[in-house]
Amino acid sequence: MKRTIRAALLVAVLAASSASAAQSGALDKAASILERQARAGRGEFITYLVGAAAAYRWANSNSDAGTPPLYCAASETKLDGKAWARIALDEYRRNRSEYAGLQEYPLSVFALALLHGLQSKYPCSSAAEAGSSSAGR
Repeated sequence: MKRTIRAALLVAVLAASSASAAQSGALDKAASILERQARAGRGEFITYLVGAAAAYRWANSNSDAGTPPLYCAASETKLDGKAWARIALDEYRRNRSEYAGLQEYPLSVFALALLHGLQSKYPCSSAAEAGSSSAGR
């Protein structure tokens, strides 16, 4: 009985680590594609991240309603598809192990990395949150 339980646990651990390794490989391939498209300034991955960035800007526009902004870029900050991709890629590479275990589509993982990257690159201080309702626009 104990052997059966140990064997089942071993199989479960190996399956989980194998799935994580497979996801990590898929994410690395997607990162490579995203990097190529960022250099070109166009592509479906760039389009996806531009859409995610637009959603984050919309969410920031709701900070007027009392919700804190997601990130606080200066109003004159101009970001394009290449910049969004670079922020997502830098964040992914900086914290690769955190993203490797996510069981999401690679583009969803990069959209999350974009959000975390924006929060890291453009953090909100308490004073900025209180006085800057146009953050990220």
